[in-house]
This record gives sequence, structure tokens and C-alpha cells, in this order.
Amino acid sequence: MQRVKTALSPGTLYGLVVVVLSVGYYALYLNSGFNFSDAGNYAQICYELLLGRDPNDLVIGYGILWFKIGEFLFHVFGVTYSLIKLLFFFCIVITNVLVFYTVSLATGSRLLAFGAALTAMLVPAFPATSFYALCVMLNVAAQMRLVQGVPRMWQAALAGAVLSFTFQIRPDFGYVFAVPLIAVIALVSFGAGGRSESPRRLHLPRSLGLSAVSGFLSVLMLGLLASAAGGYTGIFLQQFLDYPAMMAEYFLDGMRYLVTGSTPSNESAAALLLRPSVSDIFSGGGQVSQLALLIYLPVLVAVMFVFVILQRARLLFKDREVDALAPSLVALSAAAATLPHYFLYRPDMSHIANFMPGYIVLSAVFATQMYGSIRSHGPAWKQLFAGAVLFVLIINVGLYLWTGLHSPATGSIAVAAERTEIFSAENGVNVHVTSAEKSDLTFLRDVIIQNSKKGAAIVCVPYCPGVAFMTARRMLLPNFYVDDTYLVKQPSWLPNAIDLTRNGKPAVVIVIDWAINGTELSRFANWAAPYISLVEDLSRTKVVHGSITAYML
Repeated sequence: MQRVKTALSPGTLYGLVVVVLSVGYYALYLNSGFNFSDAGNYAQICYELLLGRDPNDLVIGYGILWFKIGEFLFHVFGVTYSLIKLLFFFCIVITNVLVFYTVSLATGSRLLAFGAALTAMLVPAFPATSFYALCVMLNVAAQMRLVQGVPRMWQAALAGAVLSFTFQIRPDFGYVFAVPLIAVIALVSFGAGGRSESPRRLHLPRSLGLSAVSGFLSVLMLGLLASAAGGYTGIFLQQFLDYPAMMAEYFLDGMRYLVTGSTPSNESAAALLLRPSVSDIFSGGGQVSQLALLIYLPVLVAVMFVFVILQRARLLFKDREVDALAPSLVALSAAAATLPHYFLYRPDMSHIANFMPGYIVLSAVFATQMYGSIRSHGPAWKQLFAGAVLFVLIINVGLYLWTGLHSPATGSIAVAAERTEIFSAENGVNVHVTSAEKSDLTFLRDVIIQNSKKGAAIVCVPYCPGVAFMTARRMLLPNFYVDDTYLVKQPSWLPNAIDLTRNGKPAVVIVIDWAINGTELSRFANWAAPYISLVEDLSRTKVVHGSITAYML
């Protein structure tokens, strides 16, 4: 009688180790901190959707499916902040596994893939926006699987389905990853067809393309049916339509500022796009130099990677082996998808952390290529180039680990530093915070609960919807984030907010003196002075606590 094999494959074992290590590590600080801005925004939108607020009455910046997931979880398990944290870190754990899987596929080295996954694990993406990295890695993993060996129809269908899911979570990533998917299908089809004239090979481009489209449309149809049942089809479709123009505008503004230092279409864009200069790498000192290196080194690596791709393409097109370029193209897309987010718009550690999982994949693939180049004993200039690339990659990843492990702006354990006080509030908020945070949060909790009824609508500006969530209140204004750029892009926001507040009569208005874009103009009391004047006139009393002013109307 033959023995039944039950042992797991080495790749599966590595993947399980990544999961176990990730869960153990994140459990150490899962309950640290209460982010009333980004995490609070997600929690509050999901909460209000659960309470029956019309999605059309909310300004939802990301794909609505992301928020419907949270609403569903609240419906099944109850409204609790810990559930939001678990969702964020679930996305991070899956991202870590996908980093391992993708690097293992692309390089054939489980050890290198494990090291890449550990790097992503130790300094993960910023939790509240962890779905950025998840969307990136889902597409990269699916497309990398498609280009390994002989392409299969189900692999193309899976890549199309993942792309459709991405469109419903982050439409901009959907548009971005549609490009490499089309390109790799063309490359693997052309390459395979060039080596064989069999009927199956000749029909490969059409078969792969139809499979990808079928997978895409199947998932899209599920989303459309859900949106029709939920009454938000208009939002669902409008997000698809709005993103191309918005992406183009932001990209052009970012490039214009990068080249000329001015952005005519958005007077406040400069405040959003400030970044250390290249010279700060050498003269900035300390954290400024570290941040500058983390901003510019990936751009240098990406340029070198493109150079290598172009050199290989010149040779491979001659030999009609162009499908060999596909893995490099997928690896490039892993980093290119989120590079503009940090480099053009938000050059900070949070957005660098969101960028890193995809960049780690590119780094691992590039390192493997350069190591192979060194071992091949080619021309001296190639040896020097490969050595320089490996040096830059090691410095880049090492610096990211060092800086990220000390930065609470990432998803690392640094968020637990000095957070030893326990703060509790409504909707399952029970977290560890610093003494200063506890003082502010306790003031906010008490002043809102004492001066308004549960379920009442309040105002909290410029970006603090989590304050409503932790007191089981609603937000009166439809957009939970506001800054000085609204005066340029949405000039009607201020008069509309004034009318809503005058007519809605919120019991409490919270204003936090936060320079949200790093400039004095971006303090709410400065750019929205007419609103403050209205609240001052309507309020019967106000209480000031540090940078927080609570108006009781």
C-alpha cells in the first residue's frame, strides 16, 4: 500500500512562516494608537453607511467597494474599532505573502523571496491605506504568474479578475495596471508565436485576451449587481469615469512643479508637493538626509532598471524572445504604480511605506539580474554597473528598514513607542495612547458626549472623523477631509458648509488647529475664516484645550 504524501511543499511552508511571523509581530502593537484621521475616516464612512446614510450624500475618495467591505464587517461582527485594525493588518499580511510568492516566481529563490517578505513585514504599509499595497501586489502576483512558462487561459482570466477588483477599490490603480497586463499578454503571445507555428500558438493572443476580458467582466458584473442592489450604481460608475481626468491633472501638476516649481492649476499644490532637495542628501543631516535618500534612491534604481530593460529588449527582439521581457515589465509596474504618490504628491514616510512592497519586488528582481551579470564574467563596465546597482539596492533597503522601524508614520512597531496609557470610548475604541494623546482624546470624548445626543450630527474639521466614530455620532458635512486646496478646486465648499451648519445646527463643532499641509495658510482658521466667524456667532460657549477648540451651538 503506497503512503499518501501529506508534506507541504517548501514554498507553502515558507508562506506559512511569513503568515505566522507577521501575525505574531503585528499582535505586539495591533492595539497601539487611535488614528482619528485616516483610520477614523474609513471607520466613520463604514459606520454611517451601516446606519443607512445614502452613499450619494458622502464624498468618497476611493472606490466604494473598499468601504462596503467595512460596512459588511460591521453588519456581521458589530461596530468596533478593533475590527478596522484587523482588516488593515489582514491586508498587510496578505501583501507580505504576495511579496514572497511574486519574488519566488520571478527569481526562483525562496530564500531571497523570504528576505523580501520579511522586509515588507517589518516595515509594512501605513495601515489605514494598506489596500494600496494590496492592490499593487494582487496585480503584480497575478501578472507575474501569467508570464512564467507557458501562459494559461485561467491565468489570464485571474489577472483580468484581479484588475476588475482593483478598479472597484482604487480606480487609478486599475487604469495603471491595465497597461502592463495588455503589454505582457502581447509579449508572451508574440514570443510564443515566434517560436512555434502550431494552431494553438497562433491563436494564443486572442485566447489570452478574451480570457482576461472575461475575468474582468465577470467581477465587474458582480460589482454592478451589488451597486444596483445597494442604490449606488451612479457612484460606482462615476468613479470609473472621473479618475482619468483627475489622474492626468495631478500628474501634470506634479511634473510642472518638479520642473518649474509652479503649478498654475492649483495655487496650493506647492504646499502639497514640498520635498527635500537632492542636495539635502549630503547637507540635510540626520532625518532630513535619510528621508531625501529614501525619496531619490528608488527613482535612481527605476531609471537604471529601465536602462537594463531597454538593453535587453534590443537583443531579445532580434531573437524573437520578447516574452522574456515580460517579468521585468511586471516588476517595473510594481514600483511605478505607486512611485508618483510619494514622489510627486506626498513625499513622507507614510507614502514611501505604501510604495515599498512593490519596490521590494523590483529590487529583488533587479538584484538577481545583477548578481547573474557579475557571475557571468562579462565586460568590465557591466561588472561595475552591476556592482553599483547591488550597492544602491542594499543601501536603499537597509536604510528603509532602519528609518521605518523608528517611524510611527509607517505600519511598523514604532507606532507603539510611548503609547502606554489606555483610552476607551464608544464603538469599541480601547487603545494604548501617549499621555498627550489621552488628554486630547479624553477632552474630545467628554465634551461631545456631554453636549450632544448619541447619533447626533457634529462637525469636526479639518480631518478628524474618528472623533465622531469614538463618540457614536455622525458627521454633518459630507466630506470628512478639507484643506486650503478646496478654495481653488471646490470654491463652493465654503458657502455650502456655512449653509449646512446654519441649517443643520450641530450641537458641537470641533476645530483642530492643524497645519494640515505644513503651511500657515492650511490651518483651518486661516483659510476658512468665514466659517469660523459663523460658528463664533452661533455658539453659546466654547472651550479651548491646547490646539483644539470646541464650540457648543
